[in-house]
Amino acid sequence: MKIRVCGLDFDDIGTEHAVRAALTGGNACFVVTPNALMLEDCARSPEHLRLLSGASLILPDGGGVVRAAARLGTPFTHGRVAGIDFGEALLSACAARGERVFLLGGADGVAGCAAENLRRRFPSLTVAGTYWGYFDRDGEENRNLISVIRACHPSVLLVCLGYPAQEEWIARNLPLLPSVRVAAGLGGSLDVWAGRVRRAPLLWQRAGLEWAWRMLAEPHRMANLPALVRFSRLCRQMSAETDGKMHTEAAPDPIILNNCNENDNFTSKPL
Repeated sequence: MKIRVCGLDFDDIGTEHAVRAALTGGNACFVVTPNALMLEDCARSPEHLRLLSGASLILPDGGGVVRAAARLGTPFTHGRVAGIDFGEALLSACAARGERVFLLGGADGVAGCAAENLRRRFPSLTVAGTYWGYFDRDGEENRNLISVIRACHPSVLLVCLGYPAQEEWIARNLPLLPSVRVAAGLGGSLDVWAGRVRRAPLLWQRAGLEWAWRMLAEPHRMANLPALVRFSRLCRQMSAETDGKMHTEAAPDPIILNNCNENDNFTSKPL
């Protein structure tokens, strides 16, 4: 089932179903996990909206997206699917299935440290290779990186370059990587797996306040507050427009009422 929020059609599936869909699909699966900040950006950037819309799986990462859908009258059945939760469920499945994984992103040493920690957590996991995230994405280094990834023959590629760089990189380079069946943009997940950043406590996650925790833990993220305010205003505007449309559609049409009175063959259909 698809649920549209701010012009983007999200997949309303739980984490485990999303992992199965990603791994068992016939074609290479491009996974994105938009949050409120990404949706606010897409409202101003048709190019980025097209970029995310081109993904195979679009999962709602963040309480803001889930609350926006509910406010628009189309709530998610399965709730939030955080990118890092999807990533960990995917890695668990990879370990069980014998899939080869490549980790791309983070500062120098982060991907390697994350790989070591993930191998301890999932002993059967095969991390075929890692590469840092600060490389020239348009030059010779990117071409060398493609060669490195191809030589590792991964079936799953986790790209943690931040939005929109990671989505742009996947869209441009996935066709060059024939062994990769799943490519997912997972933001700062490598920093968490490497132990460089602490994730919000479970209570904060369940309350949909992981974004607030991250702002407290990483004060530079306070710069995102204006965008969150704009997203909230956008959701209120869309909700008001939706309510107005529903009221208009629900209002009885005088012509139909007249026909109902005059035509015995008129039959109302259940909504």
